[in-house]
Amino acid sequence: MVPGSKFRVPSSATFGLFRRFSFCTDPTTPSSKSRIHWLGTVPALRLCMVAKHYWELTAWQSVAAFKKGIYDLIEREPLATDFKLRGQLRESAASAQSHIAEGFGRFDPVDNARFVKMGRASMLECHNHLGDAVDRKLITEETRREHVVRWEVAMKEIGGWLDYLQSPEAKRNADRIRKQRAQRWRKRKQKDSKPKRNPEP
Repeated sequence: MVPGSKFRVPSSATFGLFRRFSFCTDPTTPSSKSRIHWLGTVPALRLCMVAKHYWELTAWQSVAAFKKGIYDLIEREPLATDFKLRGQLRESAASAQSHIAEGFGRFDPVDNARFVKMGRASMLECHNHLGDAVDRKLITEETRREHVVRWEVAMKEIGGWLDYLQSPEAKRNADRIRKQRAQRWRKRKQKDSKPKRNPEP
């Protein structure tokens, strides 16, 4: 229990690392009511919300929304006929989302942050490709700006998630949970090592 709040450290080793982020019930279409925002330590502790799966992270959700917009864009003419640029846009957007998901599967915050940084780099690559599409007159500047709005939201969420993963709090959470897991393992081992009594005839 965290003093001054109703937050309880989850027993799951992974879940406890992500307690500063609330989660949304719909993993694919964030809305003004359901999206998670970077809340900071105190508000998030009061909300007592924990991300249990990668699709509950706002970083992942916002990148997913941006990616879907890119998928729709590359199906339109004339961009749809430029197969190389179309593939570059598709792959960079998809890579950003998959890196965040893969990082979530890494218990260590430092390792997780490494994948989030790769996801952020893919987002920057995709942003560059959008500018290239304008230069080639495949999309208008107005269309590019529409996608950049979602890109900026996603980058803000990625930045907040990365800030937490690189914070001392994330390391403390990981260390505490490792100790809890070790204690549970020792208790199970002691229980299994106790001799079993044979039932009396």
